[in-house]
Amino acid sequence: MNTSADLLTTLAPLLNVRDGEKAVAFYKTAFGAQVLMQTPPDSGSVVAHLSIQGAEFWVADANDGNLNFSPDSLDGSSVRMILTVRDPDAVFARAVSAGGAIVWPVADQPYKWRVGRLTDPFGHHWEIGRPLDGD
Repeated sequence: MNTSADLLTTLAPLLNVRDGEKAVAFYKTAFGAQVLMQTPPDSGSVVAHLSIQGAEFWVADANDGNLNFSPDSLDGSSVRMILTVRDPDAVFARAVSAGGAIVWPVADQPYKWRVGRLTDPFGHHWEIGRPLDGD
């Protein structure tokens, strides 16, 4: 059993969305996310702790009254998710098939990354890529 002394310092984003149930389903389909914890369906508000191959993030229903705004209420997002994976082309294609909208396709960039950018159905931007090998 882990104690507070065993905890590592981590930093994980929390994405506010308008429909938490749909968002969790999208992230599972698009990125193969696993649900580590989720509030019960009858709780009235979704809070979920997700992991994409060990990269953790959270999703919660937006609540403007508590200053938890979703991208649609802000007319944009103030953060981009950077997802580093071995095969960005495959992960990007899977996310687009699940409902992501292409901002720019996966391509080799002069800063030595292969990366593409999409928006998920909830307004969050995701850059999916990997560093290029060699010089």
